[in-house]
Amino acid sequence: MIQKIQFSNLRNAEYFQFMSSAHDVFVKLGVEDESFACLRDEMGRLLAVAETAMIAERRNTKVAEKNEADRRRDRLHSKLFNYLKYILYDERDPRFDDAQTVMEVVKAAGNPTRMAENAQSAMMTALGNRLEPLAAQLEAIGAAATVAEMMEANRNFIAVEADLREMLAAQKLDDTPASMSAARRQIDPVYRAIVNTVNAYCGIPSRRDAYRELVAEMNVLAARYDALLAARRRTRNETATATAEVAGKCEC
Repeated sequence: MIQKIQFSNLRNAEYFQFMSSAHDVFVKLGVEDESFACLRDEMGRLLAVAETAMIAERRNTKVAEKNEADRRRDRLHSKLFNYLKYILYDERDPRFDDAQTVMEVVKAAGNPTRMAENAQSAMMTALGNRLEPLAAQLEAIGAAATVAEMMEANRNFIAVEADLREMLAAQKLDDTPASMSAARRQIDPVYRAIVNTVNAYCGIPSRRDAYRELVAEMNVLAARYDALLAARRRTRNETATATAEVAGKCEC
């Protein structure tokens, strides 16, 4: 018999991988019984829907990552600008001259928040290049680390944006693809029906041998994901225990 696992506890990517692997086994080793073949084909159709949902999910995650990268570089630019203003409020500040030199370069580069994303990327890259000769001044006023962070944030944005463009170019999605949760709700009963069908056939001596190899491969697959879920439960329990111990010590 095919052993059952709590696949509802699998994360979306794990779930899709498990179901895709199971479908591969059903295609490779399934007997051409009409009821089994009908269920298997329906599972294949639904997995195509799930794949589209997974692509949309990855796209949305990447969009959120890009937006956060954009906010990060904007905040760091504002941090640098406001820090320079803070120094320049006091003409007697020993850092005044160096801060003024740096501020002239920053102002000349423009305000990134008023630019399109691509223009901002180019502007901030150019700003970093123009600030390189002012390394001594940046160190003197304590702004070198902020500039380094800002430039790293800009490079990260450029990389994330390139990944997103490549993803969008490679995959064309429907305007409103199904969500992964909706796809899972459709796949679950079909998978269970296949498992129940195979397990029922295994109870019939004349049909048992036909599904022996399929059952063996499915149980290896199920054991692999059972082990993954068990490891996750152990980690969660260990974390909860450690947190409780720390909380107990704090109360003391």
